[in-house]
Amino acid sequence: MPKEGFLESLIEIVSSIMVGKVLTDLDKKAKSYLTDFIRNVMKKLMLMVAGFAIAVVGLIFLFGTCALYLNEFLNSTWKGWGIAGVSILIIGLASYALSRR
Repeated sequence: MPKEGFLESLIEIVSSIMVGKVLTDLDKKAKSYLTDFIRNVMKKLMLMVAGFAIAVVGLIFLFGTCALYLNEFLNSTWKGWGIAGVSILIIGLASYALSRR
């Protein structure tokens, strides 16, 4: 096998430096892209969870208000709560059944 000359060694060193530099830049860009992607996904996820929590609290107050109104309308202390509870149960079962399709 012939010995490599000075020029071939120099080309190999320069090319390995260039390839290392390109791979390092790609690695930095990939890490930057990945961290930006994760940050955006987490931000959207946190906003979705906060929105869902606020909606659930709103629904609790809405159903509580409906139950109190029905109690007053029916001149009872428990019928409104029962009707509201059954309504929530039916809505929950219907949404569960629809999600299973």
